[in-house]
Amino acid sequence: MIHLDKLAVVHESAEIGDNCTIGPFCTVGENVTIGANTVLRSHVVVEANTSIGEDCDIFPFVTIGIQSQDNKYVPGTITYTQVGNRCIVREFVSIHSGTEEASTTSVGDDCTLLAHAHVAHNCVVGSHVVMSHSATLGGHVLIGDHANIGGLSAIHQFCHVGEAAMVGGMSRVIQDVLPFTIAEGFPAHMRVINKVGMERAGYATEEIAEVRKAFRILFMRELRLENSVKEVEEAFPNSENVKLMVEAINASQRGLARPESAMFEINVSE
Repeated sequence: MIHLDKLAVVHESAEIGDNCTIGPFCTVGENVTIGANTVLRSHVVVEANTSIGEDCDIFPFVTIGIQSQDNKYVPGTITYTQVGNRCIVREFVSIHSGTEEASTTSVGDDCTLLAHAHVAHNCVVGSHVVMSHSATLGGHVLIGDHANIGGLSAIHQFCHVGEAAMVGGMSRVIQDVLPFTIAEGFPAHMRVINKVGMERAGYATEEIAEVRKAFRILFMRELRLENSVKEVEEAFPNSENVKLMVEAINASQRGLARPESAMFEINVSE
């Protein structure tokens, strides 16, 4: 059974799953799919060509699938937006659709987006991601699984924030943040390994130790980056987590948010 408030407007082509609740003053557009048990509390706008998974809780004044704010958008272009299962989307969050024809903005499963967070066009947000109050992603940003984006932080277009990484509150991220690290500042710099975040995500003690050692080799010694990467690969040939860090370094287009030299002494002692 679908619980559809008489003050909601749902397009006839929308597919609404079993036991969904569409609250008052919600608008659901054309070719929208909403999975079972999802709740749109009130005043939620879901634009055309958007899919929302099962068991989501979407709070008032959220907009999902709205046209991107990219000046390159051509009116009439069909783009897509996807939100996974079991996501919590709090008040005034905005998730914009892609810009180019048939492109997609996506948010994974089990994500929590707190009030006023913004996901811009063509972003790819992984699963188990937390975006705190007013965290903002520019266009084409990639966020890895289990990442935590602090409140009032802003991430520049095309930047990558890796798996189980954390961005501190009020940070300005203009370069890539490697998996498993904590970055903060204005502009943000990687500071330490996100030990607590890795523990919460289920990483073993040995895995955390390997990542910490790799981080020190990469950034806490006077080596050229290509040489430190080679040394890390030789030191941890069987570590999938270190491999993930190396892949992120090699794929970086905006450069890395490297630690500041003033932090070296602090980190080496940990």
